[in-house]
Amino acid sequence: MTAFSSRIGRRAEITGMLHSPASTQAWASCLIGRHGTVTAELRNGILALLALDGAAHEMPGNMKRWAVHWDDLLIQDDETPPLQPCVGYRLGLSDRQGKAVQHAVRTEHEIGLCGAAVRPLPTLGWSLPFLPTTTRACPACVRLVESGAEEGMAPAAPPLPSR
Repeated sequence: MTAFSSRIGRRAEITGMLHSPASTQAWASCLIGRHGTVTAELRNGILALLALDGAAHEMPGNMKRWAVHWDDLLIQDDETPPLQPCVGYRLGLSDRQGKAVQHAVRTEHEIGLCGAAVRPLPTLGWSLPFLPTTTRACPACVRLVESGAEEGMAPAAPPLPSR
């Protein structure tokens, strides 16, 4: 048994394809972002066999299980829920002493919840979501989002526990 055997049965998300085998990398555009369950270790613990969620006919190449390198996976912890974007807020950036600060911005606005002038990052018709748990999130925006200060907006996901 290796140190990684405790990860068998855990939920995981494919976040990249840099270290995975070439046969898996060929399907990278279809696999990145998919979720599944680690079912086994391959190549002496170097790779994980990931069973993707969904039916086999919906999978890339009609294959449900893929060999993916551990470094290309985000393993879900049992005690820590996955990061969830705030519903209704998009990301806006401002510059504070040469460092980018992330602000919560309502749709179609260019002013953060805290009142700062920001630059949203629209990409092909959609915007990046605001995550209050990032290290560069504006503290005032985080407080406003978590308290549900904006009417009709859901409060943010609870902050992650300290490690």
